[in-house]
Amino acid sequence: MQTINFDIGQLLKKIKSGDFLIPQFQRDFTWKEGQTRLLVDSIARNYPVGSLLILGKNEEVPLKSRKLDATYPPKIDEYEAETSFDEPSSESYYVLDGQQRLTSIARVFLDAHPKRNYYFDLKKMHELFNDESPSWIVSRLRGKKNPERKDNNRLIRTDVALDQAKCDVYISEYMEDSGDFPDFTDDRNLARQAAANLKGVFETIRKFSIPFVALDNDAPLESVCRVFETINSTGTRLTTFDLAVAKYYPDPDLKELFDLARDKYPILKEYEVDGERILQILSLYYLRDKVNKFPEATRSVLLSLDGSFIKVHCEDAARRLSEVCDWVKQLGATAKTQPPHGTLVSIAATLMCFPDSLSKSEFSSTLKKWYFCSTLAANPSPSNNYKIGDDFRRFCDYLDKKEAIPYPRVYFTTNDIISIKNVNDSRYKAIQALMRTTVREDIMTGNSLSGELEDHHIYPYSLYRSGLAKGKLNSIANKIILSKHTNRTLSNQNPDKYLMSIAEHSLKEGNHKDLDRRLSDCFIPYSVKDADFKNYFKIDAFDSFLKDRAQKIVDRIKEVVGDAWKAPLEKEDNNLEDDEVIS
Repeated sequence: MQTINFDIGQLLKKIKSGDFLIPQFQRDFTWKEGQTRLLVDSIARNYPVGSLLILGKNEEVPLKSRKLDATYPPKIDEYEAETSFDEPSSESYYVLDGQQRLTSIARVFLDAHPKRNYYFDLKKMHELFNDESPSWIVSRLRGKKNPERKDNNRLIRTDVALDQAKCDVYISEYMEDSGDFPDFTDDRNLARQAAANLKGVFETIRKFSIPFVALDNDAPLESVCRVFETINSTGTRLTTFDLAVAKYYPDPDLKELFDLARDKYPILKEYEVDGERILQILSLYYLRDKVNKFPEATRSVLLSLDGSFIKVHCEDAARRLSEVCDWVKQLGATAKTQPPHGTLVSIAATLMCFPDSLSKSEFSSTLKKWYFCSTLAANPSPSNNYKIGDDFRRFCDYLDKKEAIPYPRVYFTTNDIISIKNVNDSRYKAIQALMRTTVREDIMTGNSLSGELEDHHIYPYSLYRSGLAKGKLNSIANKIILSKHTNRTLSNQNPDKYLMSIAEHSLKEGNHKDLDRRLSDCFIPYSVKDADFKNYFKIDAFDSFLKDRAQKIVDRIKEVVGDAWKAPLEKEDNNLEDDEVIS
């Protein structure tokens, strides 16, 4: 990897020669006129505009690509005759980052906008340049005639700026002869000084240098992703799927195949699954079914799949992935609380090898236990390529050879539950999913929970003003699932008010058993018949409430994970008597 610097003239010669290619995965040119003007204004002020990332064209990296979206109109005037460009170069580059800037530079300084001409307004430039305003750069609709100068020579077409001799003459003629500056009529020195200032700006443009970070020509495709993620100035992540789209286009057109799959299986959109997951599933299936190797879906494997293999199996991979998304949704997961996508990939690839396995109760129940153990584990394994492949292998061995699937150990104390407050914590998401498997009715109305659901603080968060700890108020043990309407209705009411209200109503209607069941489903371990029911929800009972509810959650987790419930070794050691010895 090296850094190459091109001044504007050198850069435009390479653009004219077609040396810069836009890989197919790149979006189209999208910059608005204002963004282009700001870029040119920055160049004129010698401000940095960021480096561009390029990859040398190489047979090992066969990316489908297109030219810059800049149209070069034929020129028949003397300027064209005086200006020569190099012959098309044999050295070409893929533009991985910088298409918008490069296209804007071409459109402005090569007069290559398909519909407009850019001009430098010398009057505004003289009056406003020092005010940091880019309004001196203007554009006009392209006509049949596109003269180098317009409006009494006040406007100079931007590509003329690169011809120093001509540009200097035009500036001097305008400043001294236009009549737009009465003060210059009586003082030629003022006119010449103003012209010199403008000439200096154009000289800055001509000398402006743009850095390019050039990846080695023999850089493998998988390394391109890593470098792009590190250097990319726009914050856009280049994925393996993007590279695959460029590599295989147009046969197959991966983007079109993926878009069709998302339309056919809407849950893929709901769970925001990207196209790379489809390729991972296909890779795992290929490695087991065709190669019989350890199934690790690395970038190099994804990018070496045969195009015809992808075309044949892509729809099936998307269908299996949608089945898995539906399955975890039945286990309480939502788009916001879903497991890592790598977990979905390993199961979906298994379904490609064993299509009916999820409908078999033995495997389904085993997988359910593994799923919750994996998501509830205190230190879950990272969902990397090796882990995804290893899980896939174990699932296949279970179905093919009846080999047992190992479960991660799970263990929580009530204090552990109370400490879980980050909504992005995998344990938070898993416990919330468990809640959704038991909470079927709105605790307040008794209506079936459907539509848009929300987390509700049982003790409102605003009680931190009364001295309750913010961390505990945000604990999963203080959260309950309600309909959006009920959540907004309750707002910041204290639980001793709203829960007592529904308790009194249920006792009056004689259906307190239904309310007790709803409370139990929500892991609230109190009965409305208890004389102290209201006192359980007083502000000074907050810590006791959290302990009691956390214990109910612990009991539910133990029920789900079964014999995978095991205290960590250090906790077991703490329970040893003084005279016990670990051998």
